[in-house]
Amino acid sequence: MKTIFTLLFTLTTVLAAEQADVVVVTANPAGVAAAVAAAKSGAKIIVLEESAHVGGILAGGLTNTDIRKHGAVGGLYNEFKRRIVGHYTTTYGADSKQVKVCKGGNMFEPHIVEKTFRDMLAAEKNITLLQRHRVVSASVVGSDGVEKIATPGKRIDGAAPKDFGPTVKLVSITAEDLSKPGTKTEFRAATFIDCTYEGDLAALAGVPYRVGRESRATFGEPHAGHIYVRFKDYNPLPGSTGEADDGIQAFCFRFHLTKDKANALPVEKPGAFDRDDYRHVLAQIAEGKITRFNQVIQLYEMPNGKFEVNSDHPHHDTGVPAESLDLAEENWRWPEADPAERERIFARYWSHNEGLVWLLQNDPAVPQSIRDEASQWGFPKDEFTDHRHRRHHIYVRQGRRIWGEYTLTQNDAKPVFETGLPARFADGIAVTEFEFDSHAVRKFDPAYPLLRPGYFFISHDPFQLPYRILVPKCVEGLLVPVACSASHVGYQTLRMEPVFMALGEACGIAAMKAQRSGTTVRAVDVKSVQREIVKRGGVILYENTAMVPEGL
Repeated sequence: MKTIFTLLFTLTTVLAAEQADVVVVTANPAGVAAAVAAAKSGAKIIVLEESAHVGGILAGGLTNTDIRKHGAVGGLYNEFKRRIVGHYTTTYGADSKQVKVCKGGNMFEPHIVEKTFRDMLAAEKNITLLQRHRVVSASVVGSDGVEKIATPGKRIDGAAPKDFGPTVKLVSITAEDLSKPGTKTEFRAATFIDCTYEGDLAALAGVPYRVGRESRATFGEPHAGHIYVRFKDYNPLPGSTGEADDGIQAFCFRFHLTKDKANALPVEKPGAFDRDDYRHVLAQIAEGKITRFNQVIQLYEMPNGKFEVNSDHPHHDTGVPAESLDLAEENWRWPEADPAERERIFARYWSHNEGLVWLLQNDPAVPQSIRDEASQWGFPKDEFTDHRHRRHHIYVRQGRRIWGEYTLTQNDAKPVFETGLPARFADGIAVTEFEFDSHAVRKFDPAYPLLRPGYFFISHDPFQLPYRILVPKCVEGLLVPVACSASHVGYQTLRMEPVFMALGEACGIAAMKAQRSGTTVRAVDVKSVQREIVKRGGVILYENTAMVPEGL
């Protein structure tokens, strides 16, 4: 009996609880912003990061910042940009190409992103960063005053129910140290901030959430549900039923390539390579529609001879490319998947993405001119050095979306009749300005040769994001800036890292305002949060007021 007890104790060791004012889960851009914002108010912060890296998808290769109107985001994102420019200026000189290419701190190398975010965390002495820690459980207190392991949140798709059920308070979480399997630590705090792309902590703590596309009827959104839209066209095509489904937009890897032979490593044929994955691209090559490497993928120049790669959409006139790096449908299970299934999906996506580049470099059915062009590219030796120079983060464009005190939808961008401007929110704490931008949700359908199913790209004026989208139903003591409360369509405008940073910063400020006033983050004085955001250089209102002269 003693031997069995000793074995069990060895397999799972729970260390004494760590106490903090705020615990932030995930050191991605939103997590860094939340931690730094709270720390600047004097709070003791613990940041838990599951990987060995800081910076999330930006440090993982998304280095072409998605932002149109730079005045719509400020605060800690501006500090991040200043640090990026400072690095390239100090290292290469103010007149260097590196400074020019970084475009004011909006374009950068992945390893410089990670260094910059680490520097931002290290500048605040009351932040403790714990890497390789995965949250595995959450404890809550209900109306009976008894602390217990939380019942996971339910998935609720479609319209909001009349009653979401009882509310509990999140009081602690337990994380496993992945570098010491079986070793777990409890973390207690007044406020927890879930910055995961998937909403993992929120779901563990009991927050109801949604996954997939709502129907057109659910919120009255013109581009909701099952839809076919051509590139940069707003008009749904015949066959667009508007029906709901489980679909989320496709993922891909935003990796880097270089032509610098001194810094390049070859692209390899994946072990799980499947040539049939690229049959539509090969067909367009055979038809002579694709004649260049960069017709299949997008390339964005970064400092030091590197180029970020992204999936490309079919052009509305040619339908090229029918396929690119986006791999639709095979990611639908990701938001609710366990770590093992996410590893499998990750591996499948990488095999597909590296396999496409390898195909264009080597397949005999690809013309020699394309192969020669594609073969100039390789993986930079100085990026992702602990991961075979391959990306360590997949681009999770969409995970769970919590049910919050307000649900953001496409309709929130509609102009008010009297002013012609988007509606203002009394609790506005950030601004979204990027288009409603969804990549494909389903695989290429030859019946619709000029598009990919589920894609849309809808322009709008900048509009405010209300604090209530960060505040989950059913759970007190928790804020959620990334997997926040929005419809499928609504989420596609705010899913940009600068906006996530603004929302994370608002969460960090709100957490400390609530704690100092002796209230909850749900009941915090949002006016005081707004004043502090503005005081720190953040942006809570941005409106296009310039009139376009007649005749232009």
